[in-house]
Amino acid sequence: MNSGHENHELLDIRKLNEMREELEEGFATVIRHYQAGILHRPERIRQAIRERDAEQVALESHSLKSVCRQVGLVHMGEMSAQLEAMGGSNELDAAEALVEQLIASSIVANQELSRYCQGSEPPRPFFAKDET
Repeated sequence: MNSGHENHELLDIRKLNEMREELEEGFATVIRHYQAGILHRPERIRQAIRERDAEQVALESHSLKSVCRQVGLVHMGEMSAQLEAMGGSNELDAAEALVEQLIASSIVANQELSRYCQGSEPPRPFFAKDET
């Protein structure tokens, strides 16, 4: 049985490094905002699937896809794009299984983003920030 993607491959560290450099002090605030969306949007997609609201599935999935791609959550972005396409074509039969994978990934992604922001996985040693 295929266990899916490894947890560590959810984040594109290079993308996050670029964001951190670009946003500087505002980085943590932006990431926390994105984390809220990463946790809540999959639940909204699940609800839309249960209600058989294909248009809402497409809209919510599109928003989540954009957030995921912006912060380097490659696999979640791909799943969101698939759900967006399913909603756009009004073919939701396989969407429920996919959204369950997305929900599981969102929990792991949230944890990984938190670890990254805390500096426990610094990509380069020059800017280590320990707040203990």
